[in-house]
Amino acid sequence: MNKLLPSVKSLITLAALLCFLFQASAASAQKVSLSVRNATVKAAIERLQKDYGYSFVIKTKDADVNKKITLDVKNEEIGAVVGKMFAGQNVVSSVEGKMIAIMSAPAKRDAAARASANAVVKGVVKDSAGNPITGATVIVDGTTIGATTDLDGSFSVRIGARTDVRLIVSYLGLKTREVAVDDPARFYEVRLENDNMALDEVVVVGYGTQRRSLVTNAISQFKPTEENMRSVMSPSELLQGRIAGVSISTSSGNLGSAEKMSIRGSSSLSASNEPLYVIDGIPLSNNSASLYSFGENMSSLATLNLTDIESIEVLKDAASAAIYGSRATNGVVLITTKQGREGKSEVKVNYGFSITQFPNTGRREYVGSKQYVEVFNEGVDNYNRQNGFTVNSSGYVKPIRNPYGDMPDTDWLDLITRLGQSHYLDLSFSGGNAKTKYYLSGSYNYQEGVIKTNDISKVNLKSNINHEMFKWLKVGANISGNYLHNNRIPGANLGSTIIGRAVQQRPFDRPYKPNGGYYTGGTDELLLHNAVQILSEETSYTDNYRFIGSFWAEAQIIKGLTVRASYNNDSAYTYDYIYYNQNHPYAADKGRILDRNRFVMTNTIDLYANYNRKIGEDFELGAMVGHSFLKTRSRTSYIDAQNYPSPAFDVASVAANIVDASAGLSEYAIESYFARLSLAYKDRYVVNATIRTDGSSRFAPDCRWGWFPSVSVGWNVSNESFWNAEKTDLKIRASYGRTGNQDGISNYGWQALISGGVNYGGQSGIAISSSGNDRLTWETADQYNAGFDLSFLGGKINMIADVYLKNTNNLLYSKPVHATTGETSILSNIGSMRNIGAELTINTHFNFGPLSWLSQFNIATNRNKLTELLGDDKPISIGANRALQVGKEVGAFYLFIMDGIYQYDGEVPAEQYAQGIRAGDVKWRDVDDNNLINDNDRQVIGSSNPYFSGGWNNTFKYKGLELSLFFTYSYGNDVYASWMIHGSKPGYTRSLLKAYADNRWTGPGTSDKYPRAIYSYSGWNGKNSTMYLTDGSFIRLRSVTLGYTFPQRLVSKIHLKGLRVYAQGDNVFLCSRYPGWDPETSVNLDPRFYGEDNDGVPQPRIFKLGVNITF
Repeated sequence: MNKLLPSVKSLITLAALLCFLFQASAASAQKVSLSVRNATVKAAIERLQKDYGYSFVIKTKDADVNKKITLDVKNEEIGAVVGKMFAGQNVVSSVEGKMIAIMSAPAKRDAAARASANAVVKGVVKDSAGNPITGATVIVDGTTIGATTDLDGSFSVRIGARTDVRLIVSYLGLKTREVAVDDPARFYEVRLENDNMALDEVVVVGYGTQRRSLVTNAISQFKPTEENMRSVMSPSELLQGRIAGVSISTSSGNLGSAEKMSIRGSSSLSASNEPLYVIDGIPLSNNSASLYSFGENMSSLATLNLTDIESIEVLKDAASAAIYGSRATNGVVLITTKQGREGKSEVKVNYGFSITQFPNTGRREYVGSKQYVEVFNEGVDNYNRQNGFTVNSSGYVKPIRNPYGDMPDTDWLDLITRLGQSHYLDLSFSGGNAKTKYYLSGSYNYQEGVIKTNDISKVNLKSNINHEMFKWLKVGANISGNYLHNNRIPGANLGSTIIGRAVQQRPFDRPYKPNGGYYTGGTDELLLHNAVQILSEETSYTDNYRFIGSFWAEAQIIKGLTVRASYNNDSAYTYDYIYYNQNHPYAADKGRILDRNRFVMTNTIDLYANYNRKIGEDFELGAMVGHSFLKTRSRTSYIDAQNYPSPAFDVASVAANIVDASAGLSEYAIESYFARLSLAYKDRYVVNATIRTDGSSRFAPDCRWGWFPSVSVGWNVSNESFWNAEKTDLKIRASYGRTGNQDGISNYGWQALISGGVNYGGQSGIAISSSGNDRLTWETADQYNAGFDLSFLGGKINMIADVYLKNTNNLLYSKPVHATTGETSILSNIGSMRNIGAELTINTHFNFGPLSWLSQFNIATNRNKLTELLGDDKPISIGANRALQVGKEVGAFYLFIMDGIYQYDGEVPAEQYAQGIRAGDVKWRDVDDNNLINDNDRQVIGSSNPYFSGGWNNTFKYKGLELSLFFTYSYGNDVYASWMIHGSKPGYTRSLLKAYADNRWTGPGTSDKYPRAIYSYSGWNGKNSTMYLTDGSFIRLRSVTLGYTFPQRLVSKIHLKGLRVYAQGDNVFLCSRYPGWDPETSVNLDPRFYGEDNDGVPQPRIFKLGVNITF
């Protein structure tokens, strides 16, 4: 750890120095060379675009781009070259940086009226959503006088004594506007609308980019901005409800809690169901950020700085993801971080302060002491009467009383929760010139959770620099250092779970003794572990250090051919520390320390070439071929130290007993070859194909290599000559691809393993720990996708629709084997499953004068089915309440079915009556009709997977004011509320839910849902059953944001480029029939067990105030 931090600091310092060493003033006019013979002007434009990165905006009918020209110029200024290209045409050009505007030649104007010779027009250019546009061109009509907007969209153009002035405002991909200048002293705000006929935007794909019109796959994009940023920890949480077919949930509302991201359903049983995350071309290791689960796992992505993200692309279908081969079955998430741009330097400062609150406390209601004692004693009376016990009988149970009389009950939830405070500060510095571009950032984040002692501190540093060393060679370094300290609390899957050990206490229980000491759980004084004592007498935290870096060089070999080589590194060090002092319930022998650490380093070397060429006037060819080598090494160590002389000592070296210690070293490697071919004809018909082969050391040599092909086609119908629907565009897509999955296999899973430290007859020796399986191979998924992209009203309404079928084969699963082998199971490829679904996204944008309305709606449905497993269609029980069964969904429940309440003793079968079952107890469905209720009566029922889910965002803007309302929803998913089990049994020793107390069965006809009060026998009434299977459907107001951007003319007076203030609420409102606090949290994120709420901390409600400042 000590060696890692200096390395991170040194690299970041080096990057910063390189930034300032490379920065120089931009060249006033770039010189270019161009040689074309009997070619069209359009072909010459495309040559300049590809060779030099220029963008052209042509908005005049006077420009004939199909005119044939012959040019042969070398090292001439770009303006002169453009003039020669359009020689003899009634047009003029304007060059601003990399933007070239072509417009009609000036008409003669009456200049009789003259204004001041010093007149200057100022204003700002924004897109239709109200976002400032950097690099827009503003030209005085009929002249070459103009300017380019700066980073906040502002411009200033000197018009001198001209009258009747019109400004021509243009930007690539947006419609050009003419603005009449009636008053030079006025501040002009110009909004540009989308122009679907302009050059395509660029979409990030695997190992490159593509024009949007040539994309034939299911790729969705989300761009985080100041307006849509939320108070979350990881990039995946930003995508909640934003992209159709992508669902995200967290295990709890604790800070840094692990998340589950599912793209088009689950695809595996034993292997990972998480997508592959790639940041700036670097594939990430997505290990848990904790080594001791402590009731839940922690997110490794929470270490990242979200404000550094420029865009997130999600590759959903196999045709887009197959280029990543063996790790792409669950989709790929491409994260692109910010980089510098040519122009003036820009400094941004973001600060936010928030209050965090435990939400929806009123959704659960427990009885007070008076009713608790009443119902409990009723259960005791029923028990004594049923068994014929009297006061003098040996089995007689005495009634209880409240030992504290009329004293107020204890609000246990209030004792362990709080209003958390959070502070966030982010600083970034970016800029560049024609040669060098840089982006530097740093951030600090401190957050308090809703549970006392839960807080995190996070520090991020980033540097992204690229430099053009020669015209043919570019180099760059993109590095980040990240640190996260997490003071965590016990989660729902631990015996000392904080929520469970608080809300399940009896209402009259107290945490403190009269002398100030703690009551101890598991005694007559206190039922369960003392939650207050647990928090105060344990120290548990994780430290995560993560370095992510990419060092690359890109050479242009010939025109259209570039070769890129990169070295990528993802290094993560995790330190996990738990200390129980001698008074803690888990202290063992006078205190205990669990000390773990892990260092994981992944090195990747990529080498690939991209070739793009226009063939004639009609064909466009793109090709890519590459090689990649990845190696991951992991080192771990662990120590369990007990028996300390005093609570003042909290290091393992002071312990009297080292109970356990271990260390490990593991590594694996993947070698890959890949290629892509793209061919387009007149931008109408497009074919894309990819192929990748991966070889993994996790498999035996004969099974090591896997092949993952894909092919996709697209038809831009609106480019056809017969298409006459004005302002409407249509593209139809179809694709097939194969992807793989190997994450369910250990690094040495195919080999027979031995382990030492085995005692036999009192002597130390070694023994076989695993026999291995040298026939293991990849899980493979074949996916078919069809869809269309449709745009109406010139881009005001956009629709994207997809349907898909994904068949996963060779599922990895532990196959039972005969005990004589020395093992009970062996990992094998033995199953298959199917996912079929549909997705729809509708985006609209309308302007009503100064008011704009932007709406983004998406909905998706996915049906999962297990199609083969072990050759047997019977349910295979897994866990306490789940099963796998061919023909059923992964995530289905395996439960007893409640058929009501016995109203009379005569209804109770004799076999059950002998077990103590009476009128008032639950009537379970007897599936095998033998009058006994056992595991044979459990049924596969329900599912944690929704019928459909999605999100809906609405943003309203009026001048500088904006209001955003973002909803997420889910319908048809079941949640198993296991937290209800203890509170649903009147007469049981733990806290009691009010509904089960008020409506309990007290005689025939009184209830057919809520059982009677009964002491000791209540276990019958609390089986894993449909009684606790609840509807998890919900509509959630995920966030609401109110912001105001101050006018440029005001902030410029205080020497700022931009100033925005905002207020935001997150998780503001929940509408659901689910009886608990939060239907989205789950004690286990594995798709097989997902959808169980066992007193997990709900997602918090957050209120935030913030400011965004640009210098």
